[in-house]
Amino acid sequence: MKTVYKLSFRFAMISIMAIFSGPASAQLFTDINAGLQGVYYSHAEWGDFDNDKDLDLLISGATSGGASSTKIYINENGVFSVLTAGLENVQKGVVTWGDFDNDGDLDILVSGETDGQKTIVYRNSEGGFEELPLNIPYFSAFSYACWADYDSDGDLDFFISGNWDSRIYENDGEGAFTDIEAGIPGLNSPRADWGDYDNDGDPDLILTGDTGGGMAAWIYRNDNGIFEQVVPGLTGLCAGSVEWGDYDSDNDADILIMGFDDILEPLAEVFRNDGDDFFTRIYAGLAPVAMGRVTWGDYENDGDLDILLTGKIAGCGTFTTAVYENLGNDIFNELSSSGLPAAQNSYAAWGDFDNDGDLDVLLCGQGNSAPFARIYRNDAALPNHTPSAPGNLQSQINGETVVLSWDKATDNETPQDGLTYNIRISALPQECDLLSPMAHIDDGYRLVAATGNCGLLNEFRITGLSFGTYYWSVQTIDNAYSPSPFSPEQSFTIGITGIENNLTTNNTIHIFPNPAGDRVILQIDKPRDRTGLPQTVKVINSAGGEVMHFSGINDYHELDISSLGPGVYHLLVSDDVSVSAAPLIISR
Repeated sequence: MKTVYKLSFRFAMISIMAIFSGPASAQLFTDINAGLQGVYYSHAEWGDFDNDKDLDLLISGATSGGASSTKIYINENGVFSVLTAGLENVQKGVVTWGDFDNDGDLDILVSGETDGQKTIVYRNSEGGFEELPLNIPYFSAFSYACWADYDSDGDLDFFISGNWDSRIYENDGEGAFTDIEAGIPGLNSPRADWGDYDNDGDPDLILTGDTGGGMAAWIYRNDNGIFEQVVPGLTGLCAGSVEWGDYDSDNDADILIMGFDDILEPLAEVFRNDGDDFFTRIYAGLAPVAMGRVTWGDYENDGDLDILLTGKIAGCGTFTTAVYENLGNDIFNELSSSGLPAAQNSYAAWGDFDNDGDLDVLLCGQGNSAPFARIYRNDAALPNHTPSAPGNLQSQINGETVVLSWDKATDNETPQDGLTYNIRISALPQECDLLSPMAHIDDGYRLVAATGNCGLLNEFRITGLSFGTYYWSVQTIDNAYSPSPFSPEQSFTIGITGIENNLTTNNTIHIFPNPAGDRVILQIDKPRDRTGLPQTVKVINSAGGEVMHFSGINDYHELDISSLGPGVYHLLVSDDVSVSAAPLIISR
């Protein structure tokens, strides 16, 4: 919990900023006149879909004439233009980025009121989008969906709810998704978010919406892929939003929620996570809103999570958009000079579109006239410093489960316990084919404005890995969603199973070149009493299967491996006495 000293320091900093930055009434956010099409009943996300290291924009909603629209706007040095992507038009739903195929670029999930009455996953193929041939039901208007790797196997699954139906779809890693029949009740006008609220290493699900007999808010605790409903005494709401975030930097995820209650009165609340499935309403003083969004983000780069809020207030024609500064000690202060217009049937999202180190705002919805969609540049923030990369990376292997861990990082602004972490895992060096970080590996630039895929934990568990060598690294994410570089790459090896002989350590296997092309030289250094014994060499793929076999090999031999594709293999070398193994990488 923050102390009163931080609160006093914050007021002092505000006074100093006012002296040096001009009148207190100056707007903190400035419309850049981006030329976006106005929409309401909308959803939007920032994401670098074209991997050029600036955030583009995915946005859906209803136009002024009521037609559905889905557009991608390409960001080129702060100038936005429409990409002709052929996406399904949608309103009253969700469009969301996620790298489901671990190829390093952002794919798209679409749900809501669509022209074709279907739920769609699009694969990003070099900036073009291909619809997958999936048999996923239509969840109708006001449905919601969100990505997460619920089963810790390295690829993104997704939860979807709407039209009195809720399902979790498991990603098989080959472009197919299967309903796991998780037993989560169906809702109408739901909202949901994944987050590891109990810090046990797997993502849990918070879900809120209309049950048909009143509003509900449930947490489903994920225990190794089995979901158990937890009743934490939250206020059930619908037609709003819900989001995890550690606003008090005590290393557990709190809850930000808004929407209509049982008597259709709007409400917005913060619930503090006090552990042991207990959440305390802190009476944050947020404007009561529905039909909009509330979301966390450190807008002024002081290290803690502030709140952006937009939506309809009780009463005819009353709506708002506001930014609430986190002053510590469970106190949030509404800024009087944000410069953001009031809106309803609206949506707002943080993202640093101009790469200047502070969070800007995308805001769309209905004001007093036609619907709008605008980008507001943040002119208020102090400079943000990049967090340090994690150190002391360790791996612990237990069968097919690997626990990867690291020391907590540091940051000049975000407290250490408020930092999140983002990991990549691959079967090849400097790749992400087994777990995508949705970030550039070379410098850590993130493709999305979001917390890391490990959450607040400084460890990550992955299961289901087969025999082979794997490469990994991790980065730190601060509360302004700014990333550190990735830590130096580490590797670990899943041992060979099903071999009765013990792998010996007194044989040394040399493979060169390694990585190899079509041919490789194998040299085996053995004790003098076994020199010259004929060898058998098996080439084992990453799934543990034998793909090549050589007999009668001597201690120095050239192998033809031209028939094998690129990847990570192991050479299993045996004679009448021993069995030895060494990794082989083929890269052409």
